[in-house]
Amino acid sequence: MKKIIIIILLVAVLAVGGYFLFGRKISNNEITYQYTSLEKGDIESIVSCTGTLEFLGAVEVGTELSGTVTEVLVDYNDDVDENQILAVLDTTKIVYEVRNAQAAFANSEAQYELAKRKYEDDKKLFAQNFISDLDLLTSETSYKQAYASYVSAEINLEKAHTNLNKYSIIRSPIKGKVIDRSVEEGQTVAASLSAPVLFTIAEDLSQMEIHALVDESDIGLIDEGQKVEFTVAAYTDEEFVGVVRQIRLQPRVISNVVNYTVIISTANDQELLLPGMTATIDIVTESAEDVYFLPNTALSYTPPTKVLENLMRTRAQHSPQDKESSSQGPRQFGRMKPSAEMLEKMAVVWFENEYGETMMTPVEKGFSDGISTELTQIGRLNSDSKIIIGDNDKTKSSSTTSTTRNQQRGPGGPPMRGLF
Repeated sequence: MKKIIIIILLVAVLAVGGYFLFGRKISNNEITYQYTSLEKGDIESIVSCTGTLEFLGAVEVGTELSGTVTEVLVDYNDDVDENQILAVLDTTKIVYEVRNAQAAFANSEAQYELAKRKYEDDKKLFAQNFISDLDLLTSETSYKQAYASYVSAEINLEKAHTNLNKYSIIRSPIKGKVIDRSVEEGQTVAASLSAPVLFTIAEDLSQMEIHALVDESDIGLIDEGQKVEFTVAAYTDEEFVGVVRQIRLQPRVISNVVNYTVIISTANDQELLLPGMTATIDIVTESAEDVYFLPNTALSYTPPTKVLENLMRTRAQHSPQDKESSSQGPRQFGRMKPSAEMLEKMAVVWFENEYGETMMTPVEKGFSDGISTELTQIGRLNSDSKIIIGDNDKTKSSSTTSTTRNQQRGPGGPPMRGLF
């Protein structure tokens, strides 16, 4: 593998016409360089977006009955236990309904007993041929209808008792904290097609979720389990972390831009995060830790024409043996040809060593965050190398220095001698 890399680099060197295998000091006072250094740390590729914090497991508590609220026993931010009473409805009308259901039940019970007795007597008369088949069938039908009315009245009575003893008292279905209360004492609530929401209770404040909107151009980079870093305006100096839990497939069009909702789980042990807060989010799609890296300007830098011409002249002054060796091209190591993928990973870096010599070295590129690039092979670079990222030559566009989003762990380190 290393031999193939050497072949690639030698071909690249010959293509630009420079003699780069030997470091030479370029004595041209008109050229001044801009430098950077080899750094070691962490680099990350991120997708930035915004989202809204939501409680995880919030439950809305309503009422199935209409009536007047006589008591409200909890307030905002109160901790409640399961089955704890939250509010009580006026039971005057419900008591009337219970008494009415009791009367209807008593009437149905009496009618049922009468029909049952008549049907039993008619069966005896029919056995003695005193009544016809039709009379017996009519008696049986009346008995069954009375029984059905009796059962219906019994159910209505049970329902009235349930409304009085259960649904007139609003209880908490879970243990949690009251985060919303939309009812006051004396207020009338009406339960028609849907139950009105009286309270909202958060089950677990130590866990929250973020509903983030990610642009369609970036959603392909997002995957479940990716690390998330975010901040909120209330705590600008605090950085929170989370993880991507779900990617919802339903698109949302906002200002003619298609977005997808990404659900992010995060811990809230200190209860600093509140629902409704806007989170500024960085989703880490790829990362490299404790690696060597350089700004992309160092990898794309090309020396001025006059520097290359000096190198050409220096090459011409070498011995005929060197010329012959160079004219024959690079030595072939085996019959393997470099692939396009291998060529894509290679780059050339210009630098000045500790002796002030302008040199180049091939390097192997790894992961890039768009600003900086990881070096999986650093060639002849080390912590003392003054790596060139630009110059003052006006015949070509100058390079500029960019900063990278990283966590530095100190520059330099032992060079990796994999290429030269």
